[in-house]
Amino acid sequence: MSIFIFSTLVISIIFLLVLGSWYNIQGPFLLQIVMLISTAVAIFSAAILIALQPLFSSKSKHPRRSLPHQASWGKDFSEAISSPAAMLEGYVVKFVNTPFLQILGMTGMADQIIGMPLSNLIHPADHQNFAELSAETSLDKSKDNPTTIRLICADGTSLPSNVSLSKMREDFKDKSMLFQFTPMSAINPLSDDFESQFNYHSIMDRLEEIVFQLSANGEIIFINTSWESILDYKVKHCIGKLLIDFCHPEDKPTLKASLDSLTQGKRTHSTLETRLLTARGRPNWVMLRAKTTSTSTGERTGVIGTMTDIQRNKEADATQLANKRALNSLLNNIPGMVYRCKNDRSWKFEFVSEGCIDVTGYDPLQLINDKNLSWNLIIHPDDRADVWESVNHQISVDKEFKLIFRIITSKGDTKLVQEYGRGIFSSTGELLALEGFITEIPKHQYRVNSLKSIPY
Repeated sequence: MSIFIFSTLVISIIFLLVLGSWYNIQGPFLLQIVMLISTAVAIFSAAILIALQPLFSSKSKHPRRSLPHQASWGKDFSEAISSPAAMLEGYVVKFVNTPFLQILGMTGMADQIIGMPLSNLIHPADHQNFAELSAETSLDKSKDNPTTIRLICADGTSLPSNVSLSKMREDFKDKSMLFQFTPMSAINPLSDDFESQFNYHSIMDRLEEIVFQLSANGEIIFINTSWESILDYKVKHCIGKLLIDFCHPEDKPTLKASLDSLTQGKRTHSTLETRLLTARGRPNWVMLRAKTTSTSTGERTGVIGTMTDIQRNKEADATQLANKRALNSLLNNIPGMVYRCKNDRSWKFEFVSEGCIDVTGYDPLQLINDKNLSWNLIIHPDDRADVWESVNHQISVDKEFKLIFRIITSKGDTKLVQEYGRGIFSSTGELLALEGFITEIPKHQYRVNSLKSIPY
């Protein structure tokens, strides 16, 4: 204030000297008049400056000193936090730390995020939850349970997270807030001494199945010791590696597509058979069953699941398939047709060997799949009723049957055939099916007058 008064007096004296020299004032009366006017002007000017000085000081000096310091303090505080954090002013992002950018896949994009509303990074369905959290924080209300909000990652997937919002200062005029979040799927990888971290680890070790958990990037973050017994790899050497790195090269595309569909939230569960390579390079079949750690679609998430060793089953299936091929080869070389059919009036085949081509002229697929063709229609019309009665009578007596009858081939020729069969019964005595063998009787072995006689 004294500076303003001193400046006013100096200006008044200068004004007096200039005015006196201008008019060449020599008389004492005029000199007194000029001095009186100058003094009045100085006092009036000082009064105006004194009245306006508080207004200038309150509007200009205070913000210039406090705002830059406050912004710098908030930035330093956010950067010092190891968890993902952002400094907000209202809804606008003022600063984001490195973990915030890394987890959302936005490393190097800080300039694009700062200055934008935080709601742009929040799933539209959770905007209301964030607005309520912001309002409660402004009113200094606390919540017992954490708020779950889905954040949008750079690749478009959503990341469910527990979020918190707190004031940077207690001043009610200050709108700066600290936003922090923790992904719900965030789990720290196991250390070398993982036995002391889980009281259920002994249970996991006793399971024959491989129990695993993968990060959203497909990296192994947990696996039990069944992994060692099946594949001969040490668990501690596999933590942090991609699961597909242990997969057979021919099965990698299928496994990768399945895991990607889970981690990207396109599917919630998956089951497939795949081959893993042991430490010695030997392929080992496993049944992999996996599901996401989140039940919502479109969310980037981790994967949990099991792998069951099915190598012995695969070897048994291969052996059974080889035996089946050998049996089929044997049956197909028999001069006749081996069959299995239902015991109904149509005698619908469930299985028939390729020998049926030589006997009937029909292909096995025709006899099995053609709804308009059945064994009853192939039997000569005059013998159908007798064949039905003969088969059921013999089965009721000794469960086996033998008979001779005529059939009509696909070319319309009549043939005499001989059938040997037996009934297949359940444990309760219920007739399930008929199995047997049918062969053609050469023409020189029968007489025409014997065609009407079907032996029981």
